[in-house]
Amino acid sequence: NAPCANLADHFVVGNFNDYQTVLDFGQTVDVLTIEIEHVNVEALETLEKQGKIVRPSSKVLRVIQDKLIQKQFFVKNNIPTSEFVEIKNKTDILSHGDFLPAAQKTRTGGYDGQGVTLLRNEADVQNKGFDTPSVLEKLVDIEQELSVIVARNKSGEIKTFPTVGQDFDPELNLVKFVYAPAQITKKVDTICQDLAKELAEKLKLEGILAVEFFLNTDGNVLVNEMAPRAHNSGHWSIEGSITSQFEQL
Repeated sequence: NAPCANLADHFVVGNFNDYQTVLDFGQTVDVLTIEIEHVNVEALETLEKQGKIVRPSSKVLRVIQDKLIQKQFFVKNNIPTSEFVEIKNKTDILSHGDFLPAAQKTRTGGYDGQGVTLLRNEADVQNKGFDTPSVLEKLVDIEQELSVIVARNKSGEIKTFPTVGQDFDPELNLVKFVYAPAQITKKVDTICQDLAKELAEKLKLEGILAVEFFLNTDGNVLVNEMAPRAHNSGHWSIEGSITSQFEQL
């Protein structure tokens, strides 16, 4: 029932977390890309060793699939991001009570509001906390959420789409509106654009990367998280720019 099934010359139904399924599918194509990060990365590594082109690379996915590794990557590369601690289970959250209010994000498997919960007090921890390895991020006083789609090719050439503003549905934690370009100062715009380019360079990206930011009430820009794929904050580009994010990918 996938929308593309009737349009594609060849369509496979399978679990993209299963090693053999991804490996078998990869054998049938020259170039492999993704629309979600949660793909069996070991299979992608095997395909790369066999000479298949995989974009984004398995190395990029290794960093981005795990929220803890992603946050540690920010810290290692001096990328501004919100304070965080590693959480092993729900009990572990209570030992970091001074960190509340916070956002808990499961280390793997989360996307589009899934695997994220806001914990304002100990009652929330008991009622809504995840009992799984996670990252606990100190809540940021957000003025606006922003995003930049950056494209980088094999030669190291980089281009960015305009910085956009995002409004989120508070219940679903999903993007409701995207404003292109964002209503921000030139200084904030430059910071977002430069950080997106820097991250693409640090990752040695080939393809596209969506970088999501928090602009806090003090006027500081913090990187929230990244997605190495076509992203809902870039869908406006299909009809709003000369080349869309999909063509850049």
